[in-house]
Amino acid sequence: MSDTRANSLNGNLDLVCAWDPARRSYLARQSFSAPVHLSKSYWDGESLLVHIVNQTAGFFGGDTIRVNVAVEPGASLVLSSPSAARYHPSQGRETRIQQSFQIRAGGSLEVYPEISIPQRDSRSSQQSKIHIEEGGELIFLETLSPGRVASGEVFAFENYSWRTDIHVDDRLVHRERASLSPGESRLAGLKALFPNSYYAGFVIISPAAAKWDDDFLHTVKNLSKELKARCAASKLHAHGYSIRLLAADSLALREGICRLRELIYRGIKRRMPDVRRSV
Repeated sequence: MSDTRANSLNGNLDLVCAWDPARRSYLARQSFSAPVHLSKSYWDGESLLVHIVNQTAGFFGGDTIRVNVAVEPGASLVLSSPSAARYHPSQGRETRIQQSFQIRAGGSLEVYPEISIPQRDSRSSQQSKIHIEEGGELIFLETLSPGRVASGEVFAFENYSWRTDIHVDDRLVHRERASLSPGESRLAGLKALFPNSYYAGFVIISPAAAKWDDDFLHTVKNLSKELKARCAASKLHAHGYSIRLLAADSLALREGICRLRELIYRGIKRRMPDVRRSV
């Protein structure tokens, strides 16, 4: 009987984004290993856009990916991905994504991945640790599909879990823990609202958010009236907000994410980067 551990991948991504004398962001250091690959970076005049590419068909049981990204003062980095993150049947072995992000004062980081799709019998976990110096800026997105809906797989994965901790200086300002398995009561609540529930969560930390008021919260909530979705936002104990979106289908999810992203960039008074330019 073959040892499936021999087929697992132990990949890494290590990036440092800095500012050059011409006031352009660039990758001062980069290294990566399979299945992780980087596209050619693109400078749009305000931010450096970088795509993270999975060179394989997706993630498999036993794969471990470690991500370490630092953004130096003055630099602006957008990390995105051109295709969905697919978690394949894991044969009881967990896929692990371990992420660490550091943002220095005056630096800006947006993490804007494509949707995560946990397939039947997959088991996966993601851990994100984010440290921001006072004066740094973060836009952090997490997404989740119920599965391969077109193939009749809806919440058929074995387990999908994530943990996110965000510190500003030494203060914990956001902590999220979730572990989803089919048959759990928490999934029953989601499916009662939308049978094929799609999820997205934004966290925004920015000095500009200190000037946002209740109008921002009301604007987010009112999106529920315009989309096949439910939206809610809460203020953090920092210059930031947490936003949650639950959508009826993938089209509503994408439209909701786009509308929220536009709202966020208007709020921080910056031009919204077009991630398609880096493809």
